[in-house]
Amino acid sequence: MSGIDGPGAEHLVKCQRIRVRQVIGEETKQTAVRARIIIPAEKPPAEQVLAAQAQTQVQEVRIVPNKVIVEGRAHVQVTYVADKPSQPVHHVQGDVKFIESFDIPGAEPGQDVVVQLTVEKVSVHLDENDRTHRVIVVVIIVRIFVKVTETVDVDVLEDAPPDLKPVKKTISLEEVIAFGERQVVVSQQVKINDLFCGVKPCPEKIIDVIADIRITKKEVIKDKVIVEGIITLQIIYVAKTWEGSQPVHHAHVEIPFTEFVHVQGARPDMMVDVTVVIEDATARVKNHCEVTISVVLQIRAEVTKEITKKVVVDIKGNGRFEKITLFLDKVLAEVMRQVTIHDSVAIPQQKPPVQKILDAFAVACEITETEVLTNKVIVRGIVTVKVTYVADKPTQPVHAFEVEIPFTTFVDIKGVGEDEPRLNVMCTVEFVAADLENHRNVGINIVLRVDVKATRIVQQQVVICLEKNA
Repeated sequence: MSGIDGPGAEHLVKCQRIRVRQVIGEETKQTAVRARIIIPAEKPPAEQVLAAQAQTQVQEVRIVPNKVIVEGRAHVQVTYVADKPSQPVHHVQGDVKFIESFDIPGAEPGQDVVVQLTVEKVSVHLDENDRTHRVIVVVIIVRIFVKVTETVDVDVLEDAPPDLKPVKKTISLEEVIAFGERQVVVSQQVKINDLFCGVKPCPEKIIDVIADIRITKKEVIKDKVIVEGIITLQIIYVAKTWEGSQPVHHAHVEIPFTEFVHVQGARPDMMVDVTVVIEDATARVKNHCEVTISVVLQIRAEVTKEITKKVVVDIKGNGRFEKITLFLDKVLAEVMRQVTIHDSVAIPQQKPPVQKILDAFAVACEITETEVLTNKVIVRGIVTVKVTYVADKPTQPVHAFEVEIPFTTFVDIKGVGEDEPRLNVMCTVEFVAADLENHRNVGINIVLRVDVKATRIVQQQVVICLEKNA
């Protein structure tokens, strides 16, 4: 804080420097990423596709004047039934690059960019025009959210001489205190036979690992930020069997973690924004049925505190001052809701009846609609599940079918409904199981997590001091 003495103490000009995160702009786009995956010659052709999973990663973000360009990569894993009498299950993978641009007025190189990629749906089928049955067509629907911000130091005017006719107002804003970042490695050993009670065979070779992460708790203590979360991994592996058929299996593994980041100046009464990025995820077979998992995380935490300050928002023309508008991102709430779904589905009539359920995969979890009411947000969506089973036929062929299961839930958020907030809604399938009800009906049990973050960009006019000692 600094001041200039006028004719009297009541004429003192007071300025104070604060650090805030100015929102330059934000935009959300939905894009369709298409790819053709070719089954290599050493693998058998496909009779049908069982399931596909995709993991997206931001590779490069570039800011040019008034525009943000995002380059990403989608890593696709596909399991399929081979076109052979014994119908073994095989696996193939491929990478797809994509690029998208966002028009954000005011964006300039050097500003901060937040990019979130969300896989909303993965559609996969054999290419009808390919007679070799070696071309698999994949369509991935990706939602891309981009926000450009800039941390700026602002010398706000708190008081001025009466002859300048200052207009004062009490405002609330979030002041940036400090940030910290840290790279950590989360490791764990998993016994497949213990984890799945002997239902799944032991792995002989790991083919690939698909990793995702969700934050369950953020806590600020003195000079530190504690982060708790769960890493979810889909491990694709070749099974070890006595007959040597080497079928492909996948194992769903969850690893909880607790880590911290040093943030000098952090205190328990402050707020924190945490970003965790998976930089690498690997798994290897250690010994009989035991897998060693290592995940590299990059954690960044920015600590802010909400301050209430009486400042000058208008003043009579004077070359030492300027009126500006701050665009501040105000978080209304972050809420998590767990949803349990029980449903009974019928096998399509064109498919044979079922003898035994092999597995159930969550292909996609898509938010279809959000409705804002007073202090409440209604969320509707669809979970797409693919079930693989052994048909009730003498040859016991492997079949699969997809089913879309709708869901509706709500979250209580105080303050929404007064004006339209920006909602960031994500759903994550945490558990899927299928059980046989009869030869033509399958029971589906799903546990999914819905995360809702409501924010509002608040415009706030303030008068700033142009001179260092003004």
